[in-house]
Amino acid sequence: MNKAFKYIGVICGILLFSSCYNNKKDITTPTASSLSTVSFRDDIIPILTSGACGCHNNGSTRALQFSLKDTIYYGVILARSGVYNDMISGKDHPGEGGIYFSPSQAAIIKTWINQGAKDNYVPPAITGPVTYTTNIVPIYKTVCKGSACHGGLGPTLDYAKMAADKDDLSKIMASSGANGHKGGSISLDGTTTATFLAWIAQGLPQ
Repeated sequence: MNKAFKYIGVICGILLFSSCYNNKKDITTPTASSLSTVSFRDDIIPILTSGACGCHNNGSTRALQFSLKDTIYYGVILARSGVYNDMISGKDHPGEGGIYFSPSQAAIIKTWINQGAKDNYVPPAITGPVTYTTNIVPIYKTVCKGSACHGGLGPTLDYAKMAADKDDLSKIMASSGANGHKGGSISLDGTTTATFLAWIAQGLPQ
């Protein structure tokens, strides 16, 4: 009887220790094929706020900042989905240096873009006053400005131009950037679109 218990104890010990997986080298980043839906917040943001994207996350004035310390600029990252698409399609990084996504990262980003390059975050409804100076200008400076965007290759925008293009602006925000943007479709986060739509609904106060 004691011999039987001894054998059972040995078998249980083997099963216990064999269930402890410690070979971290074999743990890989999930590939797009294993992700039915790619999450902007959970899958894309970690790629773009670390690794080769360091210049976009270190406070450098040479590159648009994707994050700074504990703050992530979701709108800035989302609005440039076209750049990531170009890079995974073989085009060069628009800034200095040879910057590339790993095959796993490229597969995840490609799946996300094919799914519409959307932000999975739904912001709370905006109920307070929204003004051009307080709410719109900060978004414009971080999300819309850039060497290949407004203020660079695209026209510089101000209050008068935005007010004059109110109808197009409404189309852009209502479609999260898919329609109405003269430079082609873009991806905009929910906070950006909700803020602009609230501003337009309130009569575009300065």
